[in-house]
Amino acid sequence: MEKVINVLHVDDEPSFLYLTKKYMSMIADNELHVHPLSESLEVFKQLEEKNFDVIVTDYQMPGMDGLELLSKLRDQKIDIPVIIFTGRGREKVAINALNLGANYYIEKSYDTESQFGELRHVIKQVVKHKRMEKALIESEERYRIIFDESPVSLWEEDFSDVKRYFDQLKTQGISDLHQYLDNHPHEVEKLSQMVKIVNVNYTTLKLYKAKNITEFFEGLDSFFDEEATALFKEELVALFNGKTTYQNEFPGYKLTGEKIDCIVRLSVVSGHEETLEKIIVSVIDITRLKQVEKKLRRQKEELSEFAHFIAHDLSNCLTSIEGYTQLLDLEYDETHIISKQIEYMKSLLTRSLTLADAGLAIKKDKNVDLNFLIESVAESIIPKNIAFTHDKLPTILCDQERLAQVFKNLFENALIHGKPHKIMIKLEEGEKFLKILIINDGIPIPPEIQKRIFNYGFTTQKESMGLGLSIVRKIIEAHGWYITVQSDKKSTFFEIFIPVQESA
Repeated sequence: MEKVINVLHVDDEPSFLYLTKKYMSMIADNELHVHPLSESLEVFKQLEEKNFDVIVTDYQMPGMDGLELLSKLRDQKIDIPVIIFTGRGREKVAINALNLGANYYIEKSYDTESQFGELRHVIKQVVKHKRMEKALIESEERYRIIFDESPVSLWEEDFSDVKRYFDQLKTQGISDLHQYLDNHPHEVEKLSQMVKIVNVNYTTLKLYKAKNITEFFEGLDSFFDEEATALFKEELVALFNGKTTYQNEFPGYKLTGEKIDCIVRLSVVSGHEETLEKIIVSVIDITRLKQVEKKLRRQKEELSEFAHFIAHDLSNCLTSIEGYTQLLDLEYDETHIISKQIEYMKSLLTRSLTLADAGLAIKKDKNVDLNFLIESVAESIIPKNIAFTHDKLPTILCDQERLAQVFKNLFENALIHGKPHKIMIKLEEGEKFLKILIINDGIPIPPEIQKRIFNYGFTTQKESMGLGLSIVRKIIEAHGWYITVQSDKKSTFFEIFIPVQESA
């Protein structure tokens, strides 16, 4: 029977800590014991009081974020596996975390079963790998199994000739290897020839597209370029200065000529610090993460440009309306209603620009009465000839303005596309989620459209920009909720799922 895995889960959201603990206890069959902690500054105290096998931490937290926590753990030589478990769209954070020595990075999602299933699997694999690493010191045979079967590219290297070269330089009074190599650049190539690659595992052959170990060694010179050579110099300096670990991003090339981005970590095997004759190098391919990061950055820039373009034109229109309203105010008493709407539109524009420039600017800072919110939106959107009813709804912690925009968009979508006779809001309460159903009896949505209805820019009308429902989904997901749509011959209903912990 395997030993129970003790997990320290650090997140500043108590509701998510509770959800994680409950869900993991249901699916982990007592193999994991999750200890929730909402204060990241308390981690080191917890580590003193109890033995943990792994830390699962959020990224963005008050006091000390996930990367700062990871950095402090490594600075204090606390060798515990760390998994970053945070929101989507943070590929740059993933790369930084891996650079700091994180063992894995998982994106949170609204697919609860999938995300916690992945978390359980990764925790088990990371802890298993860590326990196997400890066994490496005790048994060379066990080490060889780990090396050969590791899912990470591993290289066993011998730097003993390099170490002897270092010792010779030190006897000559050389204490600054960086300066020495700057003055004698040809020595870097000489030192690279002294490194003996003892072995690589199967994952390495697969990564570099080598059919066998012979083809790998024959193509070794083609794996690296001038940039990699410069980084190798930094690796040499670290070893010269007595460090036993070194990590950096390295560019490389497969045998096919395809460029890859990697995080390379060098570790001197315990007991070989004086000779450097056994060093393990791990290589993690982060090419896809880099590509996704670049794509997301480009999309964000395009969204920001679009938002600013629209905002510029709308602001000009609002300025003109505001000017004419002031003129009308000299003759009429009710123009304050127009002014109030102008201020609301300006506020909405400002929030939308914040959304475009800095990601989803959602502030879950108010307990909002959904009855009042929905009635206010319905009164301004739904015509009197269409029946509107709603169940008694709860009070929810949310961003009031943005949630009002959600219901506004959903009502408008029903009116424009469904042409219903009635619209209803229903509430269903479950153990884990509250479900808000927005139902209309209008024209049904075909299945092929249901699949694409939340996609950015998707529309069935030429004059529409196709932004309404994509904005709905973004706002819902930014709250940590999720939304679905179903439609049949009798009705169409959108379902918003909200964790029960967020109801007051």
